[in-house]
Amino acid sequence: MSEALKALPNEPAKTLDLPIMTSASAASMGFAPFNDVPTLPIDIPDGGFTVSAKSSEGLRVTFYFGPYRTDGPPRFVDIQYHEAGMTVPDGGGAPAPVFDMLTIAEKGRHPYDSRKSAISDKPSIAVLLLDRPDNPA
Repeated sequence: MSEALKALPNEPAKTLDLPIMTSASAASMGFAPFNDVPTLPIDIPDGGFTVSAKSSEGLRVTFYFGPYRTDGPPRFVDIQYHEAGMTVPDGGGAPAPVFDMLTIAEKGRHPYDSRKSAISDKPSIAVLLLDRPDNPA
């Protein structure tokens, strides 16, 4: 991570304010391209960081980039959708929103599709593991 993005002790994380750009422009800066649509590149700081997004219809989703150790680099992303209107008790008993999701695999298969699941089997958090082939978790 660049020096400009490192968090100062006891202060909020510092990030660059990058503009919305083309996918190709973001790729030229080292960000991964995904679909050919306007892109907002974000350089995530170490130590835990949440990106909160809202659609024009008010649909909200959060992405928490979490480290395995204090102040470490992100190693997983917790994804939570907040507007599905369904909840289940979380590990501590508090209501957690649940949502539908599916995965897309080889040849467009959907090996996981929660739309067919009971509410208690729907995800309340989807976790993306940020492993590397040379350094699995």
